[in-house]
Amino acid sequence: MASREKITLDYGSEIRKLRADGPRPVYILWGEEDYLRDSYLAELKKLCLAEGTEAFNYHRLQGPGLDLGALRQSVEAMPFMGERTLTEVRDFDVNRTGGYDPEGLKAVLADIPEWATVAFVFSPGYAPDNRLTAVKAMKKAGVDIAFTSPGEAELLRWVVRRVESLGKKIDSATARHLIWVCGDRMNGLIPEILKITAYAPGDAVRREDIDAVAKKAPETTIFNLTDALGAGDYDGAARLLADLLSNKDETPHGQIAMIGEQFRRLYAARLAVDSGKGERFIAACVPELANQSYRMQMLQKTCRRFSADRLARAVSACARCDYAMKDTGGEPEALLKELILRLAMDRA
Repeated sequence: MASREKITLDYGSEIRKLRADGPRPVYILWGEEDYLRDSYLAELKKLCLAEGTEAFNYHRLQGPGLDLGALRQSVEAMPFMGERTLTEVRDFDVNRTGGYDPEGLKAVLADIPEWATVAFVFSPGYAPDNRLTAVKAMKKAGVDIAFTSPGEAELLRWVVRRVESLGKKIDSATARHLIWVCGDRMNGLIPEILKITAYAPGDAVRREDIDAVAKKAPETTIFNLTDALGAGDYDGAARLLADLLSNKDETPHGQIAMIGEQFRRLYAARLAVDSGKGERFIAACVPELANQSYRMQMLQKTCRRFSADRLARAVSACARCDYAMKDTGGEPEALLKELILRLAMDRA
């Protein structure tokens, strides 16, 4: 998969554009923020499908393969009791060019009837490769939207509104703590907000309510783990490692990848600090945190707990651990524990 630079999405602007311009022939909807992606898709459905016509005019094709004959038949089907049709192609593996005919797909996209719309919808973690002929044809035919997490200010407003809709209040500082603890994925925040508001005894959600019942995001646990290592709090680091390993939604392979990524961020921040560079330089090195001022502040605070040399060694140690998990047949959990022990012992 080709790497991509951080893209900032103005969701409100995209919705206004959709309503003003009407449906286009093709949409490519991808990115980590599936809550916004699904909200956008729901708005597109409203515009394409008259009330009561979904059974006739809505078609769904499921990947990872794509039957081009079925796609052509779907887009060429005339609308019934309405003016438009919508074909949703879900999780088509467009990057696996050996699994379909790119020129055939290009031909279908170049000849979409005026009444038809095709939406290619991709799950979080998948990004269409812009270098491919088929992806270029998809983008040329329509609209390409990457659904990234909104900026911190917008996300804070959304959390406040969500909590208020459940009959509670939350101030900005507490909402920021909630995002720090639970992560910034909206679909992940929704069940946590429900749980926290149900637990909170008073009219307002407090930090202690969040800490008591919220499920901590792995990214937050790893952030706190690296901070504990930098502060010399090895008992705290051990407890956080235990919390991380108890999360059965993540494997040690995924956890070492996140730990390695966190140390790379810290190393970039430390080099920026040592060379007198500002936050803008750090944001260029760590674009995923560019719009998250609280996490950026925490990154700069934690990086100062380490020397640049120690962080460079940590990055190398994480890479060796990752390699060992994949290629030597070692026990992943034991390797992860050994890594944290080695990082704790390296105090230079």
